[in-house]
Amino acid sequence: MAPQPKLTFYTSVICPYAQRAAISLKEVGAEYEKVEIDLQNKPTWYKDVNPETKVPALTVDGYNIAESLVLVELVNDLFPEKKLLPDNALKRAQIRFFVEYWSSKVNPQQWKLLGARDDKEGRQTAYNDINAALARINELLLEQSQEGPYFLGQEYSIADINVAPFAYRLKLLVAHFFKDEVELIHFAKYPRVKEFLAGITERDSFKATIANEELFAQAYEKAIERIAAAKK
Repeated sequence: MAPQPKLTFYTSVICPYAQRAAISLKEVGAEYEKVEIDLQNKPTWYKDVNPETKVPALTVDGYNIAESLVLVELVNDLFPEKKLLPDNALKRAQIRFFVEYWSSKVNPQQWKLLGARDDKEGRQTAYNDINAALARINELLLEQSQEGPYFLGQEYSIADINVAPFAYRLKLLVAHFFKDEVELIHFAKYPRVKEFLAGITERDSFKATIANEELFAQAYEKAIERIAAAKK
């Protein structure tokens, strides 16, 4: 077996994109140096790693690579025996479509909810969009397997890794700021969706890479302040 490349992982525990890469590294059992980046006070030297100064980034034997989706697939390619992506080309395409669908149809609604903290009608619009997306997500899950707990059924994959950080944060956001409206999102309406969300967030690699809820609450409060300031 070839020796593992030398890895340095630049991350922030609060960032969902960074958590994607962190989960993948945990899943394959990679050995790496971890460097936590303060997103509010990024070190000047970090521009040499990633000129855009975003996290995550990964140094592989001296080469710097960025962007979370790229890194998750890179980790799969570095540790192919772990099979985070199936060999079947169609399954790989379905996984990528699923991730893109969640990213484009569900993730933007988090920002809409944050911006509509004092706008009930605006929140309802976001809830409606989320519920429409969840109905389609349920169909996509059932197309793969009638039972979970993962996208591919019993097989854990990049689909689960790339969605989990965002699904968790959406549920946490609603539970923290809109407690009386939790039931307006149909997380539990579709058994396959419910099982999927539980499966991906109960995985050991997910639990090992998630921040505590207090940090998330603080981050959301700051985001709300920034949104409010931008509206003035």
